[in-house]
Amino acid sequence: MQMVTVAIADTDHGRRTRLEQFLQGGRGIRVLPNVMSAGSDISNGPQLEPPAAVIAVDEVVARISQLKPRILFVNLDQSTYGDFALLEALHRECPETLVLLLADKAAQEEQIIQALANGARGCLSHESDPFYFLKAVRVVDRGEIWVTRKMLGKIMDKVLH
Repeated sequence: MQMVTVAIADTDHGRRTRLEQFLQGGRGIRVLPNVMSAGSDISNGPQLEPPAAVIAVDEVVARISQLKPRILFVNLDQSTYGDFALLEALHRECPETLVLLLADKAAQEEQIIQALANGARGCLSHESDPFYFLKAVRVVDRGEIWVTRKMLGKIMDKVLH
């Protein structure tokens, strides 16, 4: 089994730490250093407000360019602010990195569909069972997408209409 490198771009320290712990238990997965720690350490502060998140896009993309993870988990709120600027920049500057979104259960389906259209390869709830995070990494690494069946139906409706 080939080693899959994973990075996490989430300003919420608790969520990021839980996800790192889930992933470190997976065979063949190597969790890379904190993506949000390049330059100024924004990782221990409160959740970023939108204007700060826009400024951080270049820093996050630069850090991802250095680390070169195969899979990158990104908080949905961070990826969608500024008309998906982070997703577009990652797609352009780091095409080898595949993005998985982390969302709250109450996330808007339309917002998730737009994020997928802007280069994300899947979406999981922050509250998902740890098994699904590991499975999503494997599935996306193989070139597939990771979405719920309900979401797949909505995507197909968009494609067909």
